[in-house]
Amino acid sequence: MFYSRKILCLFLFFSFAKAELSTGFIEKAYISNGNNERVIQIYYPASKKINAETKFIIINDGEELFSEEDSWHGGAWNIDNSFLELKKQGIELNLVVIAIHSAKRFKGKIIDETRRYSEYFPKQAIEFFDKGFKKSTYSFLIDKESLNYPEFLVNEVIPFIEGKFDVKLSSSNLGVIGASMGGLSAINTVLEYPEYFGFAGCISTHWVGIKPTEYISLPFSKDPFITGDEDTAEAIKKYIASKIDNLNDKRIYFDHGTVGLDSLYGNPQTEINELFKINGIEFQSKVFEGHDHGTNFFGERFGPMILYLLYSKESA
Repeated sequence: MFYSRKILCLFLFFSFAKAELSTGFIEKAYISNGNNERVIQIYYPASKKINAETKFIIINDGEELFSEEDSWHGGAWNIDNSFLELKKQGIELNLVVIAIHSAKRFKGKIIDETRRYSEYFPKQAIEFFDKGFKKSTYSFLIDKESLNYPEFLVNEVIPFIEGKFDVKLSSSNLGVIGASMGGLSAINTVLEYPEYFGFAGCISTHWVGIKPTEYISLPFSKDPFITGDEDTAEAIKKYIASKIDNLNDKRIYFDHGTVGLDSLYGNPQTEINELFKINGIEFQSKVFEGHDHGTNFFGERFGPMILYLLYSKESA
């Protein structure tokens, strides 16, 4: 197994002053096992005090959440601003955010762009491709133990967080959030490990995958032209349908915009919504007119999403 608790991991902590954020505190840790190193930013929106009611949220693409300087493309969700706005409304959430940097920050190599896609893609969906070039390509390039991101979260990140805070993480106090491919990974993670994750926030979920030719060109373009792939979207939908029962006691949030890459998500999201409704899964799905596929829009939708996932009983 690529990720193993037996592998020596080095954790170094650095605290960031509140002055660098609009609210809250950050601790930064590095997880290293010799072959892979990830930055984990531990964010406390209100207080560092942990109790039995504290919720923990793992968020993918952690380098996008707080600072434009951390981001690979100069954009950020600025989720600290979202928590500040909630605080102004008298809402202080008892939670800790575990922001995991993506493979784009792996070692600064050109293959990081394709590695992120490969890590976040749900490997279990590959069996639902029809036999042929696409299935062979995904099987060869992506279906690898070393690229199993949900397994990395369960085998390495969760034990680390449990040890640091002396807590037991389970579906009662842990969820996962992501955007685009990170959103696809979030739903994949809950489907595969329902005992650990009780909710998922999937922002602008990239249901449509990517054509093999576009995948190959990813490392060479800052703004790659992606048209999506119907076969990939169909395989993902079939995969989710095959494990839909794992979401029976979960709460799931979806959204997407209508501009740019987000314009591809309307039809597949509608199909997923129908699948959830037929199976009685608790979820909310929103469409934001005029929103493009960008971190500023993801951040704008973050606060309401958090309130739904943690408190609301409403479903759509």
